[in-house]
Amino acid sequence: MTADSTGVKRPNTGLRLAFVGLLLVIAGIVGYFFVVFHLAAWLPSVRNDALPNWILVAAGVALTSAAVRRAPRALATKVLLAVDLTLAGLFAAMLYVLPAVPAATGPAVGAPAPDFALVDQNGKIVRLGDLRGAPVLLVFYRGHW
Repeated sequence: MTADSTGVKRPNTGLRLAFVGLLLVIAGIVGYFFVVFHLAAWLPSVRNDALPNWILVAAGVALTSAAVRRAPRALATKVLLAVDLTLAGLFAAMLYVLPAVPAATGPAVGAPAPDFALVDQNGKIVRLGDLRGAPVLLVFYRGHW
């Protein structure tokens, strides 16, 4: 609480700014999961593009930083800034570090593909070996989550 010119005690606006910043950071992170889990079927690119969420997180960190500048002696604003930065770091790690798949070795470029068999759209078994000598285009789809 701070006293204004009339001596009336008012809540610290710096602390309110810091709380609003924390809420923006949380909204950005929770919003990402909401969109991915509930709307990804209609918006598949959202899973790989978290830019709107990062804008919310950055706005929250900026507001909390402004609160620290406004009230440099308030410990609560500094704690909230540390929480914001920790949450942003964990969000970044979850999006960009944890899902990183180590490189796998595969066949050399130009090496013949190993023989395999799959069922076509008509239920007939097709073997890659049966198509040797003819041009073949193999397309592998990752599927949809």
